[in-house]
Amino acid sequence: MRKNLIFTLFALAAICIGHQAKAQVSASTNPVTVNIDLQASVISIALDAAPTVNFVYATAAEYAAAKTVTKPAHLTVISNKPYDIAVKANGLFTSSNSSNTTNLPALGVVGISIDGATANGGTLSPVSLTQGDQDLVTNASATTTSVFNVDYTIASATTLIALPKEVYTTTVTYTATQL
Repeated sequence: MRKNLIFTLFALAAICIGHQAKAQVSASTNPVTVNIDLQASVISIALDAAPTVNFVYATAAEYAAAKTVTKPAHLTVISNKPYDIAVKANGLFTSSNSSNTTNLPALGVVGISIDGATANGGTLSPVSLTQGDQDLVTNASATTTSVFNVDYTIASATTLIALPKEVYTTTVTYTATQL
């Protein structure tokens, strides 16, 4: 038994010494330079695939209550700097009846706001539609992809009730501007 113990200890010692006696061999390259060259400020803004907003008034009850059309993921912004988002109407409402050029809804009947859950670090300001740029979002954080839900609201249809039964249309443009 004593011989087995001595043999086992000798074998373990030989294994340990053998591992330490092996020389480590390695080679290295010269240092490699890695550059990240950010040459330009970048910003883009895109609308969702179905950007049209339709307010339909078909019943007395619809004229009596506020209406909101929510457009989920309506705007997507990519910017490598903080930015603002502004909105404006490109013109006054026009009528589907080309002879009606005076009895039209005011732009301000439509309110536009960003859903607070999609603030992306910015300050939100609801606006009434006008032909001048109005800030919806100010000082939003730089982002690789910020998605904004947009609410279009007609709070009161009282100014619409006397208008002829036609379709009234305007176009809206959103602009993202880096700070």
